[in-house]
Amino acid sequence: MKVINPKNNDPWAVVELALKENTTSGYKMACVEAEKVFRSILKDKGYPSKNINQTLLFFGWLVLDREGLKRALAKTAQIKETFDYQLSSFETEDIINAFRQSSLDFSEKKSLSRRRKIFLFYQDYLSARVSFLKKLIVTVLLFFLTVKFLARTDLGRKMVSWVVGISDFFFSWFIITLIVLGVIAFLVVIIFAFLERKKTKVIKNKEKRA
Repeated sequence: MKVINPKNNDPWAVVELALKENTTSGYKMACVEAEKVFRSILKDKGYPSKNINQTLLFFGWLVLDREGLKRALAKTAQIKETFDYQLSSFETEDIINAFRQSSLDFSEKKSLSRRRKIFLFYQDYLSARVSFLKKLIVTVLLFFLTVKFLARTDLGRKMVSWVVGISDFFFSWFIITLIVLGVIAFLVVIIFAFLERKKTKVIKNKEKRA
C-alpha cells in the first residue's frame, strides 16, 4: 500500500483518496485509515480508544449500528493480519460506512467529564501495569522473606546446604558430560573430514588413470 498525504485537514480525505484508486490495496488502505479516524475521534472525546471492546461494553448504546461497527473492526483486524486478504468494494463500503456513522455518533455526544476520563484512563491503560507492579512487589517481598528464613534458621541453612550439594553434583557431572560429548563430536568431525579427503583423492587418481 502506498502512503497518501492529503493537503487539507479533513481526516476522511485520506480514506476518499484511497477509495479512488479502485484497487484492492486502496480498499485496504481506506479501511485502515477509516479505523484510525474513528479511534482518533474516540480519543478526542475522552473515550477509551485502545480497548474498543471496553468502549462498546459501556458506551455501545451511543452507536446506531453497534453490530456493524463490530464487523468493521473484525474485518479491519483481518486486513492487518492477513497479507493476501481479498477485499471487495462492497465490503469496503460497509466497513467505511460503519466507521463513519460510529464516528458521527460519538462526535455528536458530549465529551466525558474529567473524572470519568481519569477512571477510564486507569481502566484502559494503567490497570494491567498496576496489577503487574503488585505481583512484582509481592514476588520481591517473598524472595527477601525466604532469604531471611534460610539465613536465620537452622532448617533454612540445612536446606541451602542440601540444595547447593545437589547443584554442585549436577553441574559437575553436567560439565564433565558436555566436555566428553564435545571431544567425541570433535573426533567424529575430524574422522569424517579425513575419510572425505581420502575419498576425494581416490576419485581423482581413478580419473587420472582413465
